[in-house]
Amino acid sequence: MANIILTPVTLWKDFDESLPLNEEEISREEADGLVCREVYYYGRKTEMGRVKIFARFVAPAGAEEYPAVMMLFEAGLPADMNLVKKFTSRGYAVLCVDYCGDDGTETFTVYPEDVDYANYARAGRAMEFADRSAKETSWYEWAAVARYSVKYLHEMPQVTSVGAIGIRTGGEILWKIAPYSDLSCIIPVCAAGWLAYRDLDKFGEKPEKIFDEERHRFIAGVDSQSYAPYVKCPVLLLCAINDRKNNYDRAYDTFQRINPDVEKAILFSSRGNGLMGSHTMVDLNLFLDKYLKGRSVFVSGLADVSVGEDEEGNLVAKCKFDEGGEIVDCGIFFTEEISDCTSREWTRLLADEEQIEDNACTVPFSVYAGSEKALVYSFVNYSNGFSVTSKIKGVPLTKKYRNTVPRSRVIYDRKDGLNGFTPYRQRTRAVADCFVDDASAALRLLPGYGGITGISCELGLITFRVGEPRYAAPDGANLQFDVYAERDTSCKAIFVREEEGEKVLYTADFSVSGGGKWKKELFAPEEFKSDTGAPLSDFTQVDALIFLGEGKFVLNNIIWL
Repeated sequence: MANIILTPVTLWKDFDESLPLNEEEISREEADGLVCREVYYYGRKTEMGRVKIFARFVAPAGAEEYPAVMMLFEAGLPADMNLVKKFTSRGYAVLCVDYCGDDGTETFTVYPEDVDYANYARAGRAMEFADRSAKETSWYEWAAVARYSVKYLHEMPQVTSVGAIGIRTGGEILWKIAPYSDLSCIIPVCAAGWLAYRDLDKFGEKPEKIFDEERHRFIAGVDSQSYAPYVKCPVLLLCAINDRKNNYDRAYDTFQRINPDVEKAILFSSRGNGLMGSHTMVDLNLFLDKYLKGRSVFVSGLADVSVGEDEEGNLVAKCKFDEGGEIVDCGIFFTEEISDCTSREWTRLLADEEQIEDNACTVPFSVYAGSEKALVYSFVNYSNGFSVTSKIKGVPLTKKYRNTVPRSRVIYDRKDGLNGFTPYRQRTRAVADCFVDDASAALRLLPGYGGITGISCELGLITFRVGEPRYAAPDGANLQFDVYAERDTSCKAIFVREEEGEKVLYTADFSVSGGGKWKKELFAPEEFKSDTGAPLSDFTQVDALIFLGEGKFVLNNIIWL
């Protein structure tokens, strides 16, 4: 089988899913209205034995029947019971499947020695490359575990229907089983394939890239976009903007490859800085209710966006949405110039009521006169809470438009509202390293001295504007901003700069006395120091600016001087 290019059809055509599971319960606990069982059951057979799968099954206590969700968490991370309980509280049973294998704990999925590379901690090249064939990769073994896990759920008499949620690596696995497993729906989160294209910027310059035979083997038999045309069940694809592990630029390319007869929806989450916000959980719940519980739920058709020039010479985005939905709000997100998909500042523009007609809207947006390209996508939220977004569209800027704007020394002021910042990502506050849906992640406009409002967020604030041409620091500039706090607060301002392929943080500390007037802070570049004590040479070529505080603080009037 060495050096054979296998496709999703040829790779799985002889897969044996008929072997008995031989379930073994190793623990059972009932508490808080839930029954949690730890179980082993068997998966596929290799030349040296069968895979022994470990999973946790959590179900409502006393329920005679229930829909079930198989959950595949991010590789290397434990099952997050906080996320599990979000679904059990809605009447679902949840099967948390360990596909990562030997992780040093007492209970884990046991892989035979001849597929030892299926253990995530020892995967090596078998995760990143198909050196011999797609069958001799970690992905094949992980997908086989997932297929037998779906079978396990279907053999439980209490289970009425089966869906699946996968986060990042877990989501990539879902694409590989959706064409073959009996699933009512799948929800990949921050997972859409194109792993072989990680070093290729979709919207940047198009460098010559010649894939060798190994890359073709990986793309054909492993990468999720190759599986999308064969998916048979409804798909909700959730993507976090600025995610470091998933290139959301290419997510729609996978999404549009799904068979047109399959019901599907896609949502980009812009305000989480690599995390999914509360609106995504609403989508997720509605989607599961429709396809696992059989409820009558409006799930929107696709959104669309096109960009052009209006009669007055303004650059505008024209958005179209599902005519069957009642729109609550809609509009666009756009960004300029930045090719690095982890460091973009997406500005949100909400359509006015008079701009919305027949479930379509036209939204003018202003770009910097020196920008050569922009990216834009549309969003819509319907009356039942369901939200969708369009594809991300690249827009070449070949002329000056009437609403083109000059360079700005003002990074943020209160007229920007909630634009210009996103919550700072703190992994310890995230659910399953992916979802943040509590109040701590909300951007807020809060009053400071004199009732003048500024922007605030309990998690901290990050802006990527400092890396955009429109807001980039002039030579020799200093940073000035106003800050207010009700109580004495110690704060940090942190610049992020990429140096030799690594993100280096330069920090300056400052304190804010509680109450009183707004405090004006002024910093020269050299006042920001790295962990090694090296000063920041200047404010050019920085990627982001972060503000953190021990207590609540409010920012305003951030400018280059």
